[in-house]
This record gives sequence, C-alpha cells and structure tokens, in this order.
Amino acid sequence: MTHTGRPRGFTLVEFLVATSIAAFATLGIASMFPTALRSVVAGGEITKATTLVQGMTDIIRSEPFENIEARYNHLDTQTLNVSCPLNEGGAGPLPDDYAKKKWACDLRMTGAHDTGQGLPDGYGRVSVDCVDASGTPAACPSTLRRVIVTVFWGESGSHSVSLVSNVARIR
Repeated sequence: MTHTGRPRGFTLVEFLVATSIAAFATLGIASMFPTALRSVVAGGEITKATTLVQGMTDIIRSEPFENIEARYNHLDTQTLNVSCPLNEGGAGPLPDDYAKKKWACDLRMTGAHDTGQGLPDGYGRVSVDCVDASGTPAACPSTLRRVIVTVFWGESGSHSVSLVSNVARIR
C-alpha cells in the first residue's frame, strides 16, 4: 500500500510550537499557586484571630459586671507573666487569672506556621471604658462598659482584628 499525498503526523516545527504554547500556559497557571497559598494562609490567620477575639469577648461578657474593669482593663498578653502550656490538671477551682493566661497561651502557640495553632507573633489587648448610653465616655461607676478586644499578629503586629462590645449591668 502506497501513501499518496502528504504523510500523516506532525512535523518537528509543529511539535515544537505546540510544546512551547503548552509550556507557557503551564507556567502561567503554576505562577498562581504561590499567590493562592498566601491568600489561604492569610485567611486562616484572620479566622483564628477572629475566633480568639470572640472567645475572649465571650469570657469577659460572662464575668460579673463588677469584676470586668478590674480584671480586664489594660490587659496586654505581652506583659502577662505566663508559662505555657498551663497546668490544668489540678483539683479545685481555677485561679481568677486563668482565662487571661489561657488566652495568652492560645495566642502564643509555638510553631504557628508549622502546626496551624496560634498566630505568628500573636498577642492581645483589652480595654474597658465606662460609657453612657450614647457611647460617650462617662464617669465610673456607670451601668455600661465598652469592651474592646484586639488581637495582633505578624511582624510588629502588622495585622489585627478588633471587636467592640458593650456590657450592661443587669438590675
């Protein structure tokens, strides 16, 4: 059987052009992966920070109104004397500062990048202000407190998440 006309298959030039086009397309797609990974990591850190802020806010809101300002105003986990992990196996009630120390340990978890726990260079701050019903600073004692819980992380606290909450005395 003899072939008439043009032989079947690709020429070397056609093959090289097709391979070049495929290589450029593959490189374009591959270059998106590092950017996508950075976005996923950043989103995970924001989620962790938001969870930690919400958790501390819930703890503060569950405290007796009279204790909120004394226990939590000017809290800064960078200056808090704590050794992590906390010893939680003892009998009896937990100490009054347990929630603050637990929060500090949760923020500081070592190996944040490798384990997914904690935040890299994470720390937190809480401020409690006496305010009136309009949110204007007021003389204490008032029946309303503005609680601001903030979590910082990254190099020199370059990222942060804050939650502002009002806590009222219930008569």
